Amino acid sequence: MPQNYDRNDLAWSYRGDWLISHDGDLRDTFDDPLRSLYEEVRDVLKSEVGDWRIYPEIGAGLPDFVGEPNNKRTAEAIKTRVIAALTRNGLVASNDLKVMYAPMDIDKLLIRISITVAQTAANRGSNSLGITLGYSYAENQVFVVG
Repeated sequence: MPQNYDRNDLAWSYRGDWLISHDGDLRDTFDDPLRSLYEEVRDVLKSEVGDWRIYPEIGAGLPDFVGEPNNKRTAEAIKTRVIAALTRNGLVASNDLKVMYAPMDIDKLLIRISITVAQTAANRGSNSLGITLGYSYAENQVFVVG
C-alpha cells in the first residue's frame, strides 16, 4: 500500500527563491500537498552529499558522472544513484518509486520519476506523482523538463 506523502511546506522556485502568493505573503503547498514532495525530490537530485549543512547526508551526487559517456551503463548507474538518494532517508519508500531514463542528446539524459502515493482528500485523490527531469553531463545541471 502506498504511503501518504502529503506535506505542507513553503513553496519555492527551481532556483531556490521563495514564491509569493496572490495576497503578498509567502506561498505554501497547502493547496497542493504533493508539490512539497516534488520540490524535495528535485532538490535532492540537484544536490551533492554535504551541500546541506543541517542535513549532510542529503544529495544524489550526480556530478560524479560528468564526462561519462551517455550510454546504458552510465544511465543505469545514475538510476541506481537516484533511487539511493531518494530512499536513503525515507523521503520515498522504495516500493513506491519507479525511475526510468532515456537519452535526450549526446550529453543529456531524461530521468522520469514516478512515485505512487496514497489517495487522500488533500491531494484530490491523486495516486501518483510524476517528475520529469533532465541531466546534462557536460554542464552538470539537473533541469525540469516539460
